[in-house]
Amino acid sequence: MIRILEDDPVTNAGTGSNLNLDGLVECDASLMDGTTLGFGSVGAVSDFKNPISVAATILQESDQGPLSLGRIPPIMLVGPGVAQWVDTMDYSPSHAGLERVPRVLSADALAKARELMSETGEAKEQDKGNSGVTDCESVGGSLVTMEALRRYVRFQSMLNKAVVATGSDSGTTALDGQTESLQKPGSIKDSDGKSRKRNRTGTAEPMSSNSGSSTKRQNAQEALEIDDDRLQDTVGAICIDGQGRVAAGVSSGGIAMKFPGRVSEAALFGAGCWAQDATEETDGFACSLTGAGEQITKTLLARTCIDTYLVHDDLSEAAHEILDRFMKSPLLRGYPDKHAGWIGVRVDREADGRAELVFAHTTQTMTVMSKKNPESTKVVSTRMVKL
Repeated sequence: MIRILEDDPVTNAGTGSNLNLDGLVECDASLMDGTTLGFGSVGAVSDFKNPISVAATILQESDQGPLSLGRIPPIMLVGPGVAQWVDTMDYSPSHAGLERVPRVLSADALAKARELMSETGEAKEQDKGNSGVTDCESVGGSLVTMEALRRYVRFQSMLNKAVVATGSDSGTTALDGQTESLQKPGSIKDSDGKSRKRNRTGTAEPMSSNSGSSTKRQNAQEALEIDDDRLQDTVGAICIDGQGRVAAGVSSGGIAMKFPGRVSEAALFGAGCWAQDATEETDGFACSLTGAGEQITKTLLARTCIDTYLVHDDLSEAAHEILDRFMKSPLLRGYPDKHAGWIGVRVDREADGRAELVFAHTTQTMTVMSKKNPESTKVVSTRMVKL
């Protein structure tokens, strides 16, 4: 199921994912098996069409037990190490969705990206036709799409303006990997901490307070205009079979303009997903999460979900408790806004063939077709499921 979602360029997972500061895709994904309690994940990976398939392969290999000389098999791999590990496993390119893709965009794709950047960030209609690449198609066989490139250009424009206005960040990385200075002309802060605008001769002059306010308003307006681009994010799925066995997975391209190498909750144990079958003592449970990765990671939210759900008879009450604890967590004191959401299922160990679905979120939307009322801080919904 997650492979299907990764292949759909509408989602921020696999093909069509957000681009990092270097203009490249880096994906995170994980999978947990409720029967074996096995876990496998990848972080900051760009070389595979379906990151979730690599995570599944890592899970399967780790479940086989120790390697030669008693070495412990990995449950998480990141960056270039992912491709190196797959090569040592001697899998064929078509095995379990392990299709390779170019990590770096081709010269033609880079030329097209530069052309977009030289314009207003919006591709011309004739350009689309001449390039032969539609918004949703992969560029140069990579995980990058033209729509993702256009979003990147728009975000980079906003970043440039923010840097010029505030004087923070000395530069940003362009699509060709070259660092471009953003402070000529721009702004600096002298030793007294006051913002000053750099003129074209390199000297500093006082910056009016209205200038910063105007830039903030403009950036806010641009953020509103690209709000639709943010609606599709991390994807996840829960599987439950006729015997009540469960599994859960999650896959994400991460936040736009993230620093290269950043790993989200989608790759981290106890944060992005959880699954465990029912036993004689406990119900079964599985969940998949989305939201602000750093916030979910700091609160180990997937593990928090299972620990809370298994001691509550009422799933709705449990969800409210989890969200309240998340929003009030001292670990998140530095974040003005707190964003998390999940889908979950609890399998009743005593009632044959009965399970209960729950989804909850503080995010503005979730693609279980749920939208938060602007006046509320959270949404919780539950429903019964017959296996």
